[in-house]
Amino acid sequence: MTQEELALAANIVTSNVSRIESGHRNPSIALLERLAETLSTPVSAIYAAAEGLIDDKETTDDQSLSDAQSLLRHFQGLSAGHKRLTLEYVKMLKRLQKEESTA
Repeated sequence: MTQEELALAANIVTSNVSRIESGHRNPSIALLERLAETLSTPVSAIYAAAEGLIDDKETTDDQSLSDAQSLLRHFQGLSAGHKRLTLEYVKMLKRLQKEESTA
């Protein structure tokens, strides 16, 4: 799906899609939900891909999406400080896994 097609389907301006994709704009929750619905994907999958928790090029199965949704629900209940720590921990685990797979 092109940015133009996504923008048209989600009823937003194409330049906003570009700014969101490049990280120059953060979408509101309502807009994120519209984008997720348009893309037929859970909001949690978009969030996880944006945070680098999953590779947005790899296909995810239903269990992975369920796990991501569960993680997001728990994550939302954390304080801002604990959210930062959690993200850093997950990023560290991903780096370690990558190092183990190349060793």
